[in-house]
Amino acid sequence: MSRWKRLSRNRRTTYLALVVFVLAATAWAASGRFVTQVDEELAAAQPSALAKAAALDAPLLPPDEVLIQKTSAFGDFGNVLVTVRLSAEQLAGKEEDGTRDFVVIGNPEAPVILRDDGLGGDAVKGDGVFSGPAFISDAELEARSTADNAEFNSRTSKTIPVFAGRAAVGVAEAEPFDYEGFKAGRAVALDPAVAFVDPEGTRTVTVSPEGPIAVGEQISSLNPVDEGTNDFQERVLIIRNVGVVTDPNRTFNPCDNATNPGNPDGVWTFKHLATQMANQSASGIHPADFVENWLKNWNPATPHNINGDPTIANRPLMNTIINQFWPRVGGKLDLNRAPLRLLAILPRLDLRRTTGGGGAYSINANGNFLDAGEARFVFGFVAPNSTWTGFPQGVSIPQIPGQPTGCRALPFTVIFEYRVAKCKCEDVRSWARQWKALDDPLNLPGSAVYNSRLEAITEQFVTANANPRNPNGSSLGQLRTNEIALLIPWELREFQLTQFPFTFLQETTVEDTPEDGFNGFPVPTANPTLLNWILNINPALSGPDFEDPIPGVPLFFPTGTNFMAANSIVPDGPGVIRHHWTAQGLNINVTQNPGNAAILQENWARHRVSRAACNGCHRRETFTHFVHIDPSNTIPGSNPALPAEISVFLSGINNLGDPADAAANGLLIQTATNGNPKRNFDDLARRELDIQRVANMTCFKFHPVSTAHVKANLRATGQLPADLFTGMTLVPVEDRVSVAVDDMTANHISEVH
Repeated sequence: MSRWKRLSRNRRTTYLALVVFVLAATAWAASGRFVTQVDEELAAAQPSALAKAAALDAPLLPPDEVLIQKTSAFGDFGNVLVTVRLSAEQLAGKEEDGTRDFVVIGNPEAPVILRDDGLGGDAVKGDGVFSGPAFISDAELEARSTADNAEFNSRTSKTIPVFAGRAAVGVAEAEPFDYEGFKAGRAVALDPAVAFVDPEGTRTVTVSPEGPIAVGEQISSLNPVDEGTNDFQERVLIIRNVGVVTDPNRTFNPCDNATNPGNPDGVWTFKHLATQMANQSASGIHPADFVENWLKNWNPATPHNINGDPTIANRPLMNTIINQFWPRVGGKLDLNRAPLRLLAILPRLDLRRTTGGGGAYSINANGNFLDAGEARFVFGFVAPNSTWTGFPQGVSIPQIPGQPTGCRALPFTVIFEYRVAKCKCEDVRSWARQWKALDDPLNLPGSAVYNSRLEAITEQFVTANANPRNPNGSSLGQLRTNEIALLIPWELREFQLTQFPFTFLQETTVEDTPEDGFNGFPVPTANPTLLNWILNINPALSGPDFEDPIPGVPLFFPTGTNFMAANSIVPDGPGVIRHHWTAQGLNINVTQNPGNAAILQENWARHRVSRAACNGCHRRETFTHFVHIDPSNTIPGSNPALPAEISVFLSGINNLGDPADAAANGLLIQTATNGNPKRNFDDLARRELDIQRVANMTCFKFHPVSTAHVKANLRATGQLPADLFTGMTLVPVEDRVSVAVDDMTANHISEVH
């Protein structure tokens, strides 16, 4: 195993970040504008409050409120004053780390500072309100007001579900931007753009073991989500229409390559995605070798050792897929006949990152984007050869309706998760608008116009060299798999392109998931590690919604103990929904202790850790049959015909009970309503509100500060200078830092799913 592969995910990320930083530093030095690294080195060597402040290490956390007000006090540096209010907990943290007087927006080379020291436009020192100048034209704000009011007035009901993190916590009425108040000189709130969830259709879903349930009631504070999907969600957010996923010009039919094959070279085929990712012209890696190398991860010649996780086992039945289901040409896998069918295409703008968020899956804090989130392709393996019967006992491999006899759908999904390399506020907004434009009743999914528009979108992130800064020039963030086709129990794995400049897909740890042994699988244990992790979430979750950001699962916890998992296992059998994360010693019995704030907090901490884990989100915490998009018939009542069934976590479920509390009270965990507290999920509705708001967000321009001047003053006095722009040449408005101020107070999530 190479030295690189032995490096942890965090160390690899840090190494690549340092490479990028060095390249950036070289460029800035050549232009005469590079700022010395002394301050950053000081912060690393001496993690004191002064060093942290001098390094401008003060990212903006999600504020409670954002206001804007007309001003002429800053001349050409800005025509509005932007103010953000932080919570008491956030302010306490800033007091400890020495950055109480300011927050930083933007890239390190061109930072923007908002201050709370009573100077430079800040009204009151130390009041928790941070202020700074920005530029926006009156015409843009008027257009925003017009769009808000038009959307608001078009709706009979003004009620929308309110989401905190992934959960729906109530309902509220939308409020348009107060442009008249702004023109009058008042400080007015700039919240996310007005958006609504279109009415979702009533339908019947099967929730085992309760049987069919009719859903689709009017939302209310008790039932804040409408259970079902709507046209917008189906056309924009989870595109699974048969006219798209079986488009004969863009997809390939692995079941019928004789009479109805489709196009093996289509832009939505597994072959196209793998070929672009291998990038043979640059990497020298043949696409077929790239794919076979990836498949052999399930049965490697040398056992894997990923972060010391002992639970990852070989699954030799992968050899059946390679040798019996996947034909060869010239000794190599024939990608023209790859046994995978397309299930869905979907945008994930809600996973966009900002400079304030930091890590790979972090909270969007300051509206200065690192990317436009993710975009995903979901495929399902098929078994075109019905003569083989060696699948795990008890696993259903159903015939696919409408396909030649013997072509069966495997319970095995492959998800390509691309990180969309768009950073400017205007580019992220344009990206959201491209997806939103697919909601066109005159050009429905499957039509020539719709499919052509969708192809133009997907090729922006799929093609080779879509992101030259990544290995293989690929935009891939990670590739995930969910399956029970090769071995019981269910298993989720994750793969990444890890070596720059060129690499094969390497199996890695699974994000935000502790090693299964800490949850008592496969061997029951009283190991206190998971208990300590849950109880040490810092800062502590706060009510009433308890959806505060939680830290990502580290590779090691406590120091020196391998903690993050190499794979994610669900020990439940098919059709049984029980699995969740808990630990001995937790105070989680909410039902018997109503009103006990400490127990409620621990219960929520357990739930948040469990829901963030792959096998918690894909099981009882969201009442999911392990797959959110079904490749086979793993969801009771479904069948392997397209379009693929989706989970109730995506389509909506109200009053889902807490499984740990249910177990503590002797109730059936696999009954959705058992346990307290109750939680509500409708992730497609949450994403619908989010993408609509991003498509209509307002992009402000912030002038970067004089970095050398500010840092020198912080080193000398511990205080910001009165004038943050001393000695600077005025930067043209179009070249300033582009920030979506209204995105600062968006509903933020950190889970990877």
